[in-house]
Amino acid sequence: MKIRIALAFAFFALAPAAASAQSQDDQNACMNDAFNVCGHAIPDRDRVAACLAQNINRISAGCRSVMQRYPKPATTRAKMSARN
Repeated sequence: MKIRIALAFAFFALAPAAASAQSQDDQNACMNDAFNVCGHAIPDRDRVAACLAQNINRISAGCRSVMQRYPKPATTRAKMSARN
C-alpha cells in the first residue's frame, strides 16, 4: 500500500510545474530518476523538477531528453527570493 502511495506522489511530482508532461511516456522516462536522484524532493513537483534539472548530467538519457523540452524550472531559493 505504501508503495502505491509513493508511486502516486511520484507520478504527480514528475510533471514540470510550468507545463504538465506531454505524455505518460514522458513521465515514465523520469520515474526512476525522480526516485533515485531526487527522492528527497518527492512529493513537491516543483522541487523534483528543479532537482532533475540541476542533476541533468546524473539522470538517464531518456529523462534528460524530456527535461530539455521544458523551460528550466526555477530553484526553490529563487522562488523564495521572489516572494520577499
